[in-house]
Amino acid sequence: MQLSLFDDNRTTVLLHIADEFISSRDLTRALSVYDEILLNTPGDEKVAALRETVGAWVDPLTEIGNGSASVELLKAVWTRFDTISLPSLCTVALDLLIEEMSALPCPERIFTPPRFHLGQMLLEARRFEEAAACFLSALAHPGIPLGAFLAWHGDALTLAGRENAALESYLSAFLEDPFTVDLCSIRSGTIRDLHLSLQVDAGEEIDENEEAAWFPVWGWLDGPFPLRRDTGDDGPDAAAFGLHLEEAGLPLPSIWYRMLAYAEGLRLGGSEPRELGAVRRLLKRTNGFMFACYLEKFNGRR
Repeated sequence: MQLSLFDDNRTTVLLHIADEFISSRDLTRALSVYDEILLNTPGDEKVAALRETVGAWVDPLTEIGNGSASVELLKAVWTRFDTISLPSLCTVALDLLIEEMSALPCPERIFTPPRFHLGQMLLEARRFEEAAACFLSALAHPGIPLGAFLAWHGDALTLAGRENAALESYLSAFLEDPFTVDLCSIRSGTIRDLHLSLQVDAGEEIDENEEAAWFPVWGWLDGPFPLRRDTGDDGPDAAAFGLHLEEAGLPLPSIWYRMLAYAEGLRLGGSEPRELGAVRRLLKRTNGFMFACYLEKFNGRR
């Protein structure tokens, strides 16, 4: 019994030493410690599994650590990153990825779908303010999906505790490029609740593929989003909106939001009752469900 306790304690000590070697990025010496443990307790499956895990990462992480990693190698390591279960190895891999990505020219513009981007790595490392700044910088470069990056910017702000700024970013994502936003991965509880309420209340009235595009409307109807009134053309009117609705390729949710903003401007201004009536008829004709929710809101029943 005493011998067993001694062996167990020695194994624990050696495991801590191996972990320290990993944290200091000396994976080879960590492997030698695992070998020492297995020499004394060859049937230890846990230690054998740890050795196999660390052994599989020696070459790629050593290459990254040498400062000569290609973007393709960084991408390959990031793709496998979620498979790392050992916390110390996870931290080392993430730190190396961030260091090497940050050293590249204009790292914020390097992006491969779905999530190979420095901002995502910073987000994983809980460096939320840095991640938010990285996503924002990326928006200046062509080829970046605006909706996805604005939503990720909102995620970083949410995790940083800046809820109001995050909601502004999410609203911009849904207005400017909703079809690249992954609703299922959003970190904000407010947005997730909004998504759920849309699915429950709208049912089959809204196509699943168009849910993100309807978020600016639904977010105003249901609470968290303001209604931006700077999204329409100069001097819009019901006739102009009617023409927009007839044009092929223009997404209905976007036009509907602009009509809604125009209608609210007329209503709150207390003028142009005939114009307000004309716009409301367009709203009703193009989406009766959303129009009914709109009437409930300004009548105080929503």
